[in-house]
Amino acid sequence: MMDNFGATRNTETAIIPKGTVINGNIAIEGKLEMYGVVNGDINSDSRVNVSGDITGNIKANDLYAKDSFIVGQIECAQGATIRENTVILGDIKAENLVVDGAVQGKIDIREGITVGDTAILDSDIKAKTIQVNNGAAINGHCSLCYAEIKLEDIFPVTEEAAKEPEPETAAVTEDKPKAVAKPKAIAKPKAVKKADTESES
Repeated sequence: MMDNFGATRNTETAIIPKGTVINGNIAIEGKLEMYGVVNGDINSDSRVNVSGDITGNIKANDLYAKDSFIVGQIECAQGATIRENTVILGDIKAENLVVDGAVQGKIDIREGITVGDTAILDSDIKAKTIQVNNGAAINGHCSLCYAEIKLEDIFPVTEEAAKEPEPETAAVTEDKPKAVAKPKAIAKPKAVKKADTESES
């Protein structure tokens, strides 16, 4: 055990072996390989490799998760990779994202997201580009809000068409009172009848 920790210091990598349970937050300068269980937040300025269970938020330069169960928010300065047999219950914010596992939470990616054929996403997605492989399942709203394309420049007719129904709807509602106002025309004979009775008297 001591020899392993000495080796991890030389390579600037901390290892949490399988079977280890840590109750508390972890802050590290360098790489972290986590195979055990952490009940707390993880904060690293380098890469975090996870093949275990985490209940807490993860903040790192980049994240690689496989055979993991993570409950918490994930924020990466660079990329995040969520491989198969991984379930994440929480939001993900990163530069790039590759998903082959399951995610339930909001996904905010400044560049590109690749959704693999085994991915299951119950998520609203914001990204610059989205690549979805055949077999992937996505339940949520996808928005290319970081793309440089402006939809109003490409679909000006659609935008105008979207504006036109409003006056039409207003015109329809104006016609309805006219249909209701027709009984006023029926009321005119009553006035005529009154005039007839007055002339008779």
